[in-house]
Amino acid sequence: MKNRIILGSANFDQTYGIKRNFIRKSEIKKLLNLASKNGIKTIDTSPFYNNSEKIIGLLNKGRFKIISKIPKVPKDIRKKNIKKWIKKSTKNSLKNLKVKKFECLLIHNANTLLSKNGDEIYKSIKSMKTKKLTNKIGVSIYDFNLLDKILKKFRFDLIQAPLNILDQRLVNRGWLKKLKKRKIEVHVRSIFLQGILLVRYNRLPKKLKELNKYWITWYNWLKKNKFNPLQICLSYIFNQRQLDGIILGCNSKNQLSQILKFKQMKKNFSLPNLNIKNEKLIDPREWIN
Repeated sequence: MKNRIILGSANFDQTYGIKRNFIRKSEIKKLLNLASKNGIKTIDTSPFYNNSEKIIGLLNKGRFKIISKIPKVPKDIRKKNIKKWIKKSTKNSLKNLKVKKFECLLIHNANTLLSKNGDEIYKSIKSMKTKKLTNKIGVSIYDFNLLDKILKKFRFDLIQAPLNILDQRLVNRGWLKKLKKRKIEVHVRSIFLQGILLVRYNRLPKKLKELNKYWITWYNWLKKNKFNPLQICLSYIFNQRQLDGIILGCNSKNQLSQILKFKQMKKNFSLPNLNIKNEKLIDPREWIN
C-alpha cells in the first residue's frame, strides 16, 4: 500500500479544501518525517502552491522524489519564446526545491495542449526530459472529454486525474484500463474530494447545496453499514490495483498516521448509487468561493 502513496502539498503554507485547512512549517516538518519513516518516497507539488516549493526544498534533505507542474503559459506569449519561458520556470522550481531533476513534470492545464500554442508547449516540456531536467512528462486532467483528443496527438509518460467515491469517471468510462494498455502511468488525486467525503452532509457549505441529495445517500449508507468514511474512501482507491500512484493530502502528522494504520477492505462492499451527471458538481474549479 505505502509504495503507491504520494504526499500531496496543496495545503502547505496555504488554505486548501472545504475546511480551508492550512499547515504551518513546523507541522509540515513532522509530516515529512513520518512519511519518510514509513517508506513514502514522492511528493506532488506545484509553483501555484504559495511557498510550498521553498518549504519542501528546506525540509526534503534528499528523501523524496518530486512531481511538479509548469505554470499556465501566458496567452500573449510569442510562440518562439515558449520553450525559453518553460525552461526558466522549470529551473526556477528546481532551484526552490533544491533538486537537480523532477521525477515527473506535468502540464497543469490540459486545455493549453489544444490551444494554438499546444504543439509548441508539448515540444517544450518534452525538451525538459531530453535535457534531463525531468525523468517523465505528463498532463493533469480534469475534463475526461479532452483526454481522447490529447492522446491522439501527444505522447505522455503519466496522466494525473481525479478519482473518488463521487467521481468514478476514470474507472467507469474505461480510461484506467485504456491508459494501462498504452503503458501510461496513472496517478490519482482528490481522493476525499477536498475533504468533502469526510464531513457530515449537514455541514456542507451553502455553495454545494446541489450535492445534498447525493450526500444524504452517502451518509445514510455509511451509517446503515457502520462504515468509517476514511476507510471506505481509501479502500475504494487502493482496490484499484492498476493505479501507480495515489496522491493523499494530509492536514497533520496525526491524519497521515491514521491513514497509514487503516485496514484495507476487500471488494465485498457495494457502494450506493452516486451517479452524478452534472460534472460541475465534482469539479472543485467550478465551486464558487
